[in-house]
Amino acid sequence: MFNLLAVLLMIFNPGDDIVIKDQWIRPGAEKMATALYFTLENNGSEVDTLYAVETDIAEMVQIHETYTDGDMMGMREIGEIIVGPGSSVKLEPGGMHIMVMRLKKDIKIGDEIDFILHFKNASDISITAEAKR
Repeated sequence: MFNLLAVLLMIFNPGDDIVIKDQWIRPGAEKMATALYFTLENNGSEVDTLYAVETDIAEMVQIHETYTDGDMMGMREIGEIIVGPGSSVKLEPGGMHIMVMRLKKDIKIGDEIDFILHFKNASDISITAEAKR
């Protein structure tokens, strides 16, 4: 009976409402920075928030956005990404992205890098992103 309950809880886990698709990372050199991109879908009925991302490949990871101020373009940390129910957010070059800083080793095209995404409501989600341009 306990095993059946455990299986049912896994099947109906509210964390399954969050889906990560089309993840990829830019190649990068050791000690430098690169960026992780993906589409974040919330198929649930409640708002959720991505508040942290972890990886063993870098010393620091932050959630960033690209902004324009007059003639100047820059990037800044935003701390979290809120995704409403039934909606999606695309992290892409020139927009929101995950900055992966102070790489511990080179990332070359074709390398696969593991990340853990932390949400306020959903369970942690593990993803693997392939390095491409």
